[in-house]
Amino acid sequence: MNKEINQQFNQTKDILNTVDNNTALEYATWTKDKAKMKFQKKIPSFPITNNFIYWCNLGINIGSEQNKIRPAIIVRTQTNSPICTILPLTSVRLKDNKWYHVDLEQKNSTAMIEQVKNISKLRVLNPKRTNGVIERIIPKDLENINKALGNYYKLQDFPSKSKNL
Repeated sequence: MNKEINQQFNQTKDILNTVDNNTALEYATWTKDKAKMKFQKKIPSFPITNNFIYWCNLGINIGSEQNKIRPAIIVRTQTNSPICTILPLTSVRLKDNKWYHVDLEQKNSTAMIEQVKNISKLRVLNPKRTNGVIERIIPKDLENINKALGNYYKLQDFPSKSKNL
């Protein structure tokens, strides 16, 4: 390994020495796992299909970004594309009545509209199954999610002329 790479690892190690052991271990493990994903390129052998639910490795992120291995709805994918758009799900229904959280009708999960993101298909681990069947959202959930996505991601009006830009 060259000197520059060692320097980067040592600087990262110095930063990790300033946080608690569990946090440092979690981050170090994610760094190793991410390197495996990126460089060993284990491309999923199963089809990745819109509106179905898959286990995805979202890793260790910053702030309130969704982390860890979690279920996610495939919002959009194309067969020949190396990426897909996902909507992470909670592990329990939130029931918080926020318009950007959609509680799924037949699942104990909430779709987090504000967390929609594009990911590499290398992060898609496995289909989420119940009794051997890949889970998917029902038409009512599709309708509610599409409505919330439309509201969340439309451009806002320009501020009035009286405000300074």
